[in-house]
Amino acid sequence: MKLNPSRESIYTVRALMRALDILDCFNYQNRVLSLSDVVYRTGLNKTTAKRLMSNLAARGYLQQDPQSKSYQLGMRLFELGGIVFSSFSLRQAAAQPMNTLQEETHATVLLGVKIENHLVYVDKREGRGMRRISSDIGWRRPLHYGMLGMILMAYLSPKEARRIIRQFPLEGHTPLSITDDDAFNLRLGKIRERGYVLEREEAVEGVMGIAAPVRDYARQVVAALGIALPMGQPSLNVELDQTIDLVKKACEDISSDLGYLKI
Repeated sequence: MKLNPSRESIYTVRALMRALDILDCFNYQNRVLSLSDVVYRTGLNKTTAKRLMSNLAARGYLQQDPQSKSYQLGMRLFELGGIVFSSFSLRQAAAQPMNTLQEETHATVLLGVKIENHLVYVDKREGRGMRRISSDIGWRRPLHYGMLGMILMAYLSPKEARRIIRQFPLEGHTPLSITDDDAFNLRLGKIRERGYVLEREEAVEGVMGIAAPVRDYARQVVAALGIALPMGQPSLNVELDQTIDLVKKACEDISSDLGYLKI
């Protein structure tokens, strides 16, 4: 590895940079390229280029025509691009409802999505007058973590939910966390019935979470939106139903902007 000087020191990995150089050969004018085309454009020797392109094809970043042996960009890049696009569209649709919800509740507002079997936070509004919630934009958690994770898990198929729990076993983040698989699956069923989750100190001690699902035009749950509130907030029990309605309303507004029709 060699050091590439910049404002921040970045170590470059030669094989990775070469693979990215290969992907950069493709554009709207050059959608299909032969091995020789790539060798010419990158300056790589034929053996190295073929080995790297075979690896990229095996992972879905390239696909090869079995007859012509030419290459084009693979579906994996399309999938990743779709994730990026949907995240931008989602954040745009969620911006005003999140602002409104934060102003109405003074709570920390969090927006999360499922990416590669993880909960990823894609937007946040900081709450007022309470300790900071350490779930920043871009952070990854196990998919079952906290209020947002439970929402995203609840709308998976039971088979998929069990598979994820086997891959990432439940953890006890606080004394009140659910760590039994059967009890957790029962919880997911209740969330589906109610259309929201209310959790008290299951992820963070002293903090209560309320979250609901966000749906798109295809009626699929594409995100979870929730608020984090301090347990000691005055008259919280009296206002709890109203607060839940505010969270659900924000989710409905985002869903509507994403093309969801509630019929």
